[in-house]
Amino acid sequence: PNIDDIGKVFDSEPGAVIVPNPDLAPEYAYTMEGSIEKVFHDRLRLRGNAYYTLLDNAMVRRPFTVNGQDSIPYDGELSRVDAIQNAAQATVVGFVLALDADLGSGFGATARYNWQDGVEQDDDNLGDVPLRHAPPPFGQVGLTWQRKALRLELLTRFSGGFDFEDLAPSEQGKTPIYALDADGNPYAPSWYTLDMRGSYRIGRHLQLSGGVENITDQRYRPYSSGITAPGCNFILALRARF
Repeated sequence: PNIDDIGKVFDSEPGAVIVPNPDLAPEYAYTMEGSIEKVFHDRLRLRGNAYYTLLDNAMVRRPFTVNGQDSIPYDGELSRVDAIQNAAQATVVGFVLALDADLGSGFGATARYNWQDGVEQDDDNLGDVPLRHAPPPFGQVGLTWQRKALRLELLTRFSGGFDFEDLAPSEQGKTPIYALDADGNPYAPSWYTLDMRGSYRIGRHLQLSGGVENITDQRYRPYSSGITAPGCNFILALRARF
């Protein structure tokens, strides 16, 4: 457990407050992992990694009591009391795929794809529900070109989304940090960005670099962050080595 879990009071959603749990114990993770890599003619490299994790004594948010009360006044509102507790088992399964290719004439391509699925035991219906920290699929695809001291890159980053039904129960009440669907329920939309970067090496000690991020000015939030990412922005940097 970290300091927040055992010593901090905070509201995670309207009408609920999370209180410290001094009896919180560590959770234990048991993981199996395998990977494979293949290089074709020194020009194409493919890599894959798959994993399965069992979380025992998993730390999850569950209803709690303070002085025998399951609800307390907080910020002028009667709020349900929750706490992080060792109350369940959870499983996580996922894989990562990667591609690096030399296309010739200074061109190269890269691709990354991450997929993960997680479930935890639900005390209310004795079944499994989505795990809060398992994000939707995400990745990136890039095209590079390099000639002597000049390097250019075009990159797109993307993320899948979650409908309301796909969110973990603990996330379904967090309307402030998610977009709202036609029914007023929170959900996580999919998104993508398009970036362009470049660099030019000046002699042995100087490098000039710049770029444009989020060229299409997409408005998006990384999953469960509650923070809207920057819009279209410009970067210019000069790096010196001595």
